[in-house]
Order: sequence, then structure tokens, then C-alpha cells
Amino acid sequence: METLRYEARGTFRVSPEALWPLISDTARMNRAIGLPPIEYTVTPADDGGSHVEAQMRLFGLPLARYTEHPFRWEAPHGFVVVREFHTGPLRWVRAGTRLTPRDGGTEVLIYGEFLPRNALGAVLVRRVVGPRSVERALRQCRRFEQYLLGQAGDPFPQLAGKKGLSVRATSAAAQLARQSSSQQGVELLRSHLAEASDDQVVKMRPFVLADRWGLDRRETLALFLHATVAGLLGMSWDVLCPNCRVGKAEYATLGDLAGQAHCETCNITFDASFDRSVEVRFSVAPALRRVEHHEFCIGGPMNTPHVLAQASLPPGATEHLRCSLVPGSYHLRARPSPGRLWLEATDDSAVPGSLAITLSAEGIEPATAALSAGPVSLEVANHTDHEQLVALEGSLWPDTIATAAIVSTMQEFRDLFSSEALAPGLQLGIENLAFMFTDLTSSTAMYQAIGQARAFRLVQDHFRVLRAAISANRGAFVKTIGDAVMATFPSGADALAAGLQIQRDIRGLTAPEGVDVAHFVKIGLHQGPCVAVNLNDRLDYFGTTVNTAARIEHECRGGQLVASLAVCQSDGATALLEESDATLEAEVVRLRGIAEPVPVYRITPQP
Repeated sequence: METLRYEARGTFRVSPEALWPLISDTARMNRAIGLPPIEYTVTPADDGGSHVEAQMRLFGLPLARYTEHPFRWEAPHGFVVVREFHTGPLRWVRAGTRLTPRDGGTEVLIYGEFLPRNALGAVLVRRVVGPRSVERALRQCRRFEQYLLGQAGDPFPQLAGKKGLSVRATSAAAQLARQSSSQQGVELLRSHLAEASDDQVVKMRPFVLADRWGLDRRETLALFLHATVAGLLGMSWDVLCPNCRVGKAEYATLGDLAGQAHCETCNITFDASFDRSVEVRFSVAPALRRVEHHEFCIGGPMNTPHVLAQASLPPGATEHLRCSLVPGSYHLRARPSPGRLWLEATDDSAVPGSLAITLSAEGIEPATAALSAGPVSLEVANHTDHEQLVALEGSLWPDTIATAAIVSTMQEFRDLFSSEALAPGLQLGIENLAFMFTDLTSSTAMYQAIGQARAFRLVQDHFRVLRAAISANRGAFVKTIGDAVMATFPSGADALAAGLQIQRDIRGLTAPEGVDVAHFVKIGLHQGPCVAVNLNDRLDYFGTTVNTAARIEHECRGGQLVASLAVCQSDGATALLEESDATLEAEVVRLRGIAEPVPVYRITPQP
């Protein structure tokens, strides 16, 4: 039988970079053009990779079984995939898309190559599958153009939800509206749950939707937490693979979370990281909307959007990969070759825009390199006896992930889900978190001087000031220790802003005679790596960073903050200190239990 090729071309008034995230979203694209859902089976390969077997069904009946080879793509230029069929009327299909800049827009080529197994397959391809698939895909590109030009509100209108929400959603939304400070956010969420497609209302990322809606990210995350309590949403904790960054384990609570997970696609077992791979996600409550979950593609470019280029190289083969890089850090990995090539894209025009790379049994050469930002070309040569799957990807994880570390710094989470804690004995690493420890100046003498009742009221008032300032600056109460407080923040600048606000606001307290509120509170700040733990059935933190923060507070005098060098050098800290007009004194102190001297800044706010 002869190979049959069908293609469709069109020119669109948007750039390849704008079209790429939509046209390469093969899961939604396949569903939009009418392809049936697919059942996937991923099995580990001896060389450390995996094999993907798939089965199509039509009206519940088996239609075809096939092996899906890894997609090849170069963002934003195009992609292609080959499927070898074991059963059915076809032997193999090669389908792809090419995007070419043209007169300020993009020329799109959609193509499909088919090798029929028999005469029935040839008729099916000629009359139905071949022309229909490419023409439908091209029509979908026209919808993308309208969406990108602001002429349509949805790039996939045919996938929009048509079932709406049950009547229980009305009372749940009303409860949420009473609890939330963002009525706009409540309405946007309710509309999204009612009108979005099934795949858009499961495994939702609050930060992604916040960006789409033009809302503050943390306020949107707080909205989702309140919506979970109100019964609109369900919450889960997903563990992401460090390679493909796809969720590979799901847990209903933090207490169910395991310390390791396995990715069947990458065929690796990895440790869970609290601030990188453990992510909170939300889905519409089953009682409010019935959602049908089907797979339409698991290997396309938008399944792993951090991968800019991917190709499979047979032994001895050489591939040329083209893509566009913005200034930043990248790395190239190959499976099963060990190691990685670390790339830095710079604005330096003297740096080359091309690079020759060799894959060997020992690893990847070179180990590091610099490229000029913009269009780049990589020549990758496979000098091994194994097929290699090469991927060029961004080194930074996307900031649209609401990690467990971020969520745990939110006061709303600790208030609404106080029972959420890790399993006893489980410790999960965090690369960087900021901590605040506070205490009162001469509290014992104060209790004796003004009496326990008045002292207790003053301490409670001081707790309210602390809680308000911590929450206003993206932090959360971890615990109180007598009159002292431990709080955590996503960054040192946030902790510093909260500390300055506390020392400013505490002066507004009404205190009995003899209590100097301007020198009432001592604050110590530090940031760095730590581990999340379960302590007394609550989420807590442990490690040298935490101990150092507590010891730094002991160096403080009333009315001051003492902050480590790490906090004062964190992004945004310098501007905060300049705006505050606070007095800074640099010191090097020795802290009990800490071997090395610690440089700190003694910060005295202006009256």
C-alpha cells in the first residue's frame, strides 16, 4: 500500500509565538477536532525510559491499538508524532504542524501521512480521516486567531461546559460571598465552574486563573481555600516529577503525603520537595458538577510546556534543534545518558548562537555553555548504542505553581485547615523560607508591675497587632510560645516588611502607665533552607535556619529588629529599609548553638 499524505495551509495575523501554546496543546486540540479519547499504558524500558502503548475506542468498542513514539518539537516552529498501529486499518500515522513567520503573521501547515494496512484503511483515509483531520485542525487555528486578536473569548469554544452547576452551588457561592473580600473573584470562579470545559475545572491552578482574571495571586489562592470550605471545590496535594513536571501522585491531605513518588513516564523515583514538587490543586466539587475525565494526548508540547525542544535520536544519529531563547538559564538532558548540559542565554551578541553537543555513555559534552539569546541552533550527536530522548528545557520552575511551602505561609490556610499536617516522622525539604521570632521586653516584670489581668489583655492586643501585620505581608502564624510568636514568610523582604509594620503599629496600643509600647516587642529575622515536619499534629519547621532565627531574636532590644544578612540582602529588602528611614547597625554576633559568627543588622525604626 502507498503512503497517503494530506495537508492544509493557512495564514494568520498572529505570530508563531502567540499561536504556539494553543496549537501545540494537543490534548485539547485532538478533542476539539473530534478525535476519540485514548487509553494509555506506560511501561518502563530497560534503558531507563518508557514505552507508551495506546488504545482508541469508539462508542465503547476497541478501534485500534498503537505504540506512540515520543513527540518531536521545536518551539515555536512545529511538532510531529509517529504512531505505529498493531491493529486496525492503518499501519502507521505521522502527523504534525509547522509554523513559519510570514509578513508579520504566521503560515501554518497541518499535515498527516498515513500508511493503510488494507483497502479498507485506504478508503477510510481518503474519504474521512485524511482530509477531515487536517481541515478541522486548520479551522481550529482560525478560532485561535480570533481569540488572540480579542474577537473571541475562548480559543476552544466547542469544549465549553454545557451542564452548569447543581442547585447546591447557589448556597455554596452565597456562603463564599459572605466570607470573601473579593466579590469579583467569587463571581469569576462561579462562572468558570459553570461554563468552562471539563478539563478546565479539575486540577485547577489558582495562580494561573488569577493571571487570566487579572486578580492578585495570593488573594485568589485564599478565595480557593474559602471555596473549599464552602463546598464549591475539593483540594488535593499533587507531587510533581522533577523532569516532566507532571503530577505523579495525588493525596487528599498532607498527612497522606509520602516522602517519595515514582514517574512511570520518566521511569524515575524522586523525593518530594515542599517548595518545589508538592503543589495544591483544586477541582470542582462532584456534588456540584459531574465531570467526565478522558485522555486525548499525554505526550504533546503543552503537556510539558517547560520543554522548548525535544527529539529522539537513534544510535549514531545527529539532530539539529532550533528554538528561540530569552535570557536565562536552561539545561539539556538526554535519556538514558547521565548528566546535564547547563546553558546560559545572554544578551551578549559576541556569544555564539549555535552549539555542538555530544551524547556518550559517560554523559553530555560540554557540561556548560553560553548562547546568545534569540534564535539558536543545537547540533546533537548520539555517540551511544542506545536511542536517546533529548530535551532542552528551562531550568526555573514556573511561578504559577502554588507549592505547599507557599500555601503554608498563608494565614487563611492555617486558620481554615489547622488539622493539615505531615505524617509523623516525615520531613520534606524547603530550599528557602523566611522566619520571624518575636518576644516581649521584660514580660515578667510587666506582669508584676501592672497585674496579671491587665498584662494578659495587653499581650492579647499585641498578638492581634502581630497577626494583622504578618497576614498583611504574606506571612502566617506558625505558633505562639508563651508571649513569643513564630511566623513564616515566602521571602525575607516580606518578613522585614511585617517586622517594620509591627514596630510601627505596636505604638498605637493603649497600655497601662509604666509600659513603654515603643520598646515592647523584640523581633528576629532570618531566611534559608529548612525542613517541614509534623510537631504536635501541626505543620511546623525545623533546621539550622529556624534555630538561627530564634537565636537572632535574643540579640534584639525592645523596639528593634535584628535581621540576618540573608534577609537584608533579599530582593526588595534594600528599598524597604530606605523607605522606612530606619537606622541600621552592622554587627557580627555569636549565637548559642551556632558554631560560626553570624553577621546581622540591628534595625531601629524611626519614632
